Amino acid sequence: MMFNWNSDDARVLPIALLTIVICGVILRVILKKKNEKWRKLPLGFLAVCIVLLEVSKQIYYNIYEPFTLYVLPLHFCSTFVWLMPLAQFTKGKVNRFFKPMPFYYSLVVIFLMYAFPRVLLGYATSSVVGNFHNVHTLLFHHAIVTYCIFSLLLGDYKPQKSDYVPLVTGVVFYTAYAVPIAYILNVNYVNILKSDFAPFEQLRLAAGQVVYNIVLFLFAVAAILCIWIVYYKLYNVVTKRKEMI
Repeated sequence: MMFNWNSDDARVLPIALLTIVICGVILRVILKKKNEKWRKLPLGFLAVCIVLLEVSKQIYYNIYEPFTLYVLPLHFCSTFVWLMPLAQFTKGKVNRFFKPMPFYYSLVVIFLMYAFPRVLLGYATSSVVGNFHNVHTLLFHHAIVTYCIFSLLLGDYKPQKSDYVPLVTGVVFYTAYAVPIAYILNVNYVNILKSDFAPFEQLRLAAGQVVYNIVLFLFAVAAILCIWIVYYKLYNVVTKRKEMI
């Protein structure tokens, strides 16, 4: 159910979001007159942090908890572990290709996290102290939220008309390895095997697994393209108004 927040979500999520926005605004003020290298530092720091968070999870579940295949970095959110560093630490055409991906994909994560908190966060907001899984879940996904907000406030990403190419390529690439691995390992990464979203699950049961996976893929492509179109047009409108002032 959309916006099915519990009391813990209502307490933790808004405070975390407000904190991120305030930090972003402060950084914007501090770095406003600095060169591009300085403005990229917070995003580079986040790119390093998300890699360390993933590494810590793998170490923890290999040493302190029973390891399960669901822990493997094959979820959609796991793509940020390599997308954020590629967007921040590469140059030229490689940087231009990867730069749009973590930005637009993070917008998808933000929507899912606040509209369907159970899907991404489970009940992580309910028990944090002494619980590695919940702490990691909150930190990892809020690092993605922070990356998006900081990108906006620090002006790190400037959209171009051709950005739909890497965005669709990223979805295709993820689908190409995540879907077969999900079936081979029999693990429901990103709802590939079955859906937590009732209408999609009803479709799967009625039309079959193949049709369900095709629709899921097409829906993902359509969603990311819609987000790209809206943001691209809004960015151009805002940019033109600034030029007229």
